[in-house]
Amino acid sequence: MPVGSTPREPPVAPWPAWLEGVWAKSPAQAGAPGETLAGHTWRVLSRLRDLARLRPWLPERCAFPGLWRALFWAALLHDWGKAAAGFQARLRSGAAWRHRHEVLSLAFLDWVVRALPGAEALGAAAAIASHHRDPEELRRDYPLDLPPEDDPLAELLGELDEETARGLWRWLAEVVPGWIVALGFDALDVRPAVPPPAEVAVRELRQRGREAMAGWLRRYQRLVRAVRAGEEAALGAFPCLFLRGGLLQADHAGSAGLEALPPPDLSAEGVLAAARLDPALLHDHQRAAARTVGSAVLTAPTGSGKTEAALLWAAAQSGPGGWRPPRLFYVLPYQASMNAMYDRLERAFPRQVGLVHGRSVLALYERLMDQRYDPAEAARLARLARGLADLHYYPVRVLSPYQMLKAVYQLKGYEALLGDLAGAAFIFDEIHAYQPERLAMILETVRYLRARLGAGFFIMTATLPSLVRRRVEEALGAPAAIAASPDLFRAFTRHRLHLVKGDLLGEEGLARVAEAYRRGAAVLVVCNTVARAQEAFRRLGLLVPQDALLLLHGRFNGRDRLRKELKVLAATGLGAARRPLVVVATQVVEVSLNLDLDALFSDPAPLEALVQRFGRVNRSRRAELAPVHVFSEPADGQGVYPPDLVAAALEVLRPWDGQPVDEAAVQDWLDRVYAGERARAWCGRYDQAAAEFRAAFLDHLRPFASARELACAEEAFERLFDGTEVLPACLEGEYRSLREERPLEASRLLVPVSYRRWQAFLRAGRVVSTPGRWPRVVDVPYTPELGLADAPGEAAGE
Repeated sequence: MPVGSTPREPPVAPWPAWLEGVWAKSPAQAGAPGETLAGHTWRVLSRLRDLARLRPWLPERCAFPGLWRALFWAALLHDWGKAAAGFQARLRSGAAWRHRHEVLSLAFLDWVVRALPGAEALGAAAAIASHHRDPEELRRDYPLDLPPEDDPLAELLGELDEETARGLWRWLAEVVPGWIVALGFDALDVRPAVPPPAEVAVRELRQRGREAMAGWLRRYQRLVRAVRAGEEAALGAFPCLFLRGGLLQADHAGSAGLEALPPPDLSAEGVLAAARLDPALLHDHQRAAARTVGSAVLTAPTGSGKTEAALLWAAAQSGPGGWRPPRLFYVLPYQASMNAMYDRLERAFPRQVGLVHGRSVLALYERLMDQRYDPAEAARLARLARGLADLHYYPVRVLSPYQMLKAVYQLKGYEALLGDLAGAAFIFDEIHAYQPERLAMILETVRYLRARLGAGFFIMTATLPSLVRRRVEEALGAPAAIAASPDLFRAFTRHRLHLVKGDLLGEEGLARVAEAYRRGAAVLVVCNTVARAQEAFRRLGLLVPQDALLLLHGRFNGRDRLRKELKVLAATGLGAARRPLVVVATQVVEVSLNLDLDALFSDPAPLEALVQRFGRVNRSRRAELAPVHVFSEPADGQGVYPPDLVAAALEVLRPWDGQPVDEAAVQDWLDRVYAGERARAWCGRYDQAAAEFRAAFLDHLRPFASARELACAEEAFERLFDGTEVLPACLEGEYRSLREERPLEASRLLVPVSYRRWQAFLRAGRVVSTPGRWPRVVDVPYTPELGLADAPGEAAGE
């Protein structure tokens, strides 16, 4: 477990033993000593050195050569203000303290200012002042124009006694030079400070410490105003992002007791061994990925080893000619696919992988319970693993693109998140899954991360319309193009298309499904809305045995969803012991599970959605050609898809009725769909969203301004991306009984819903919990077989 113990006297460095009574953190348990200021500072500096090892090029990237020097002195001094008598009393007794320790820490900067040439001293001051609070709070609490009798700065300085000040001076003069060498900061051109003699230093601190704090606060506030206004300043916005972000990341990691922040351990040999791949049997596109340095776009059929190709690409970036990315991020759109990829990568890179999404603690808890952990221990370890991911510990992480967007929306801690994204390698899968507006935000963020932060991207797809590909390539800046060979595309012809007149839920359509089951097939039925999927499940229950029928959509709670996923994987997953089954699903099945069924019956949908549904059938090419049936009705998009895209897909597919689906022809099909007015409409939506996103966020991405200073940014983010969770009223009693003793078990009863769905429940008067109360309880029918019902008059494809 990457958690260490508080160092006392490290054998590799001198130690300020005379400051053992000065604490930085309160005791972990009653009667124990707190963490010493020296111990905490050592941890923070150790993690800062890790950040410098991971990103040695960062000073050049942000055009601030003295970045690591400024951060070293900021990290050393950032908590020295905790030596104040009131803060020490607070740690020991819990007594209230009205001051900010980071403001007092600024008083000590004058002792080291000679070691910080040019703008580096201001950079250190800005990092110290901002590492807990935004500028407005410090300006409110420490106004600089008050008379002496009302001056909080003078009161704050009075809490530092002379003996403690002398002890801090000794630490700086006698110990810090050894720490610089022991931690390797001398290699970053950090040199010991030469403070004034002890008597002079302590006397000047007591006499002029108030003016020193006021002076640094004033310079910091001028810097903040200039950076926010885009004006010329001693330090630009870009270095300030990494000054605040670097200290935040090092401080949080040090406070959590993390051990060294490791780089990703990637090698082609390791990737091949984990996937049990013979290097001699690699496909051409996998070989090409393994020798490509820099961003790339891969086009290859579903099931042709794109994931292995992506990991081989990531390994190549750490080899000769690569930039040695400090982090690898695997980006997917849906939680189910993220969970599955986490399992896959964890097997390849044990204990290196983090999982980051809104329900990742529950997902990790369920995996630990499967390993027969005690529930309390499973809950503790799941929360710890999520905490480590939030602290940017894991070198490999599985996440959604919306986690990246949190930095652009400037949600709390965004500077540290941007620092963690800098120089990283990103693998994007299922890029087709996003609507134009969301895709625009994602690709504009990709452009920013590539151009400004030196990140690299590997985007893989089975098919992309040319208009989407052009925007991907523009965001990546002329990436390498990698494609599977024409022979491989031909070899992956796996489906025979059948266009069927009428409605899938009509009597004839459901009879076709039942007949396929009776012939021994594992059958996939995909409906565009939850309500239609529930209706199909009910009616198929009259034609197919209940134990061979499964319903899967996005409005099951975590407990029932997991049970269903395990059942369908056991029957139809790759390599599973196969048996006849009917899986009724919404479009969540397009990207969520690695399924391999025998036949498909689908509602009409846009072409890219249909192609993904085809990919859930005959994935491993067990049969020569598997039937995929697409019905013609209802063709209105059902409130989920634009009707014109549905009609265009049916029109493009019509000449192929009864024919094998040529994987190599899908690109042309997509380009025919996205042509003429439809292409102009798509481009208009995308380009407008991209321009608005740049103007609202990327053009004004500045440090020192978290979401609470941006109008409704956090609420806007949740509406766009996060949605919420609700508790069906019928499960409220069980939830209450579990909540006290096994809260994660209780959270498995919550059902994820989109913000639109939540608003529908509000409009229908189905929300029965009081505003602000958690969980949000809805009086909507729920059963383990059918999931959560619609609110009256509403439909959705979740």
